[in-house]
Amino acid sequence: MAGIVVAISNVSLREKISGIFEKNGVKVGLSCRTGAEAIRYIKRTGGGVVVCTPYLVDMTADSLCDSLGKSAFFLVIGKADELNYCENESVFKRSLPTSGAELCGSVRILIELDSRRGHDHKPVRSPEETQLITRAKELVMLHNNFTEDQAYRFLQKQSMETSTPLVEVAKIFIKELDSVNF
Repeated sequence: MAGIVVAISNVSLREKISGIFEKNGVKVGLSCRTGAEAIRYIKRTGGGVVVCTPYLVDMTADSLCDSLGKSAFFLVIGKADELNYCENESVFKRSLPTSGAELCGSVRILIELDSRRGHDHKPVRSPEETQLITRAKELVMLHNNFTEDQAYRFLQKQSMETSTPLVEVAKIFIKELDSVNF
């Protein structure tokens, strides 16, 4: 991957975010203000990670994500109330303000996911670990009326936001939700 795309219309915010990445050793392949520029770059490089705000001058983050489909991973950053307008379930969100370390950590996870795209590389889990994750998904589905995909994504998000392995997150949810009477 050639780096990441920082697509933010606000010049000072774009420069600040790009600077945080560069300072922390995360290569920024393109810093731009429009979704169209981001689309051209991702299509030219064959994939990547897009960091953007919910609204760009020419489109929303949802539109950008829809345009690129599965060819990019997305981290949408903004104020909490702005992030509520981003409804695409395939984007990751981070509320501002946030620390540079948290922002870079989130992007590094997405870079790793992008680097594994197209490979049949899946984490090797023991049958016990797979069973724990499945049980946690079932409990999250039951408790929140989620689909299986939504429950898995929810657990993944918790894992990413807390820097805790997915299996450990599953154990925590099982412990907490198994004790709740429905």
